[in-house]
Amino acid sequence: MAFRKPWVSPLFPFSWRDLALTAAIFSCAVALCFFLQNAGVIEGFAPPVFVLAVLLISRLTTGYLFGLIATVLGMVCVNFVFTFPYWAFNLSLSGYPLTFFTLLMVSLITCTLTAQAKRQANLLAENEREKMRANLLRSVSHDIRTPLT
Repeated sequence: MAFRKPWVSPLFPFSWRDLALTAAIFSCAVALCFFLQNAGVIEGFAPPVFVLAVLLISRLTTGYLFGLIATVLGMVCVNFVFTFPYWAFNLSLSGYPLTFFTLLMVSLITCTLTAQAKRQANLLAENEREKMRANLLRSVSHDIRTPLT
């Protein structure tokens, strides 16, 4: 029997589908930012693009794992690649802590809401199965008690 922490599995599940989806959305965000950077768009375009990417990743994946990974990678990309000085870390930027906090909160709130919605859908499906089972038992019980004439 393998040792497994009970809180790890539901909060941080890993699936290859979620990994591929995260990679696709994140690479689209990076490509869009490179396009905007080369087009000469005014500075400040990267944080909103990565907020949107984190939101989509958090919404479309299961658990918190990929949302948190997207948050950290998004902040690294915003700071290292798309903010002056380019290709260098600058942790003294004004607004950097706020951007990181915003990305983190978007990720956590979206992951929590998605998990709640999935849990409610599962409960509704289970409730529907119980109703169908009760109706079937009621019908069979009625048929057994009623004599055939």
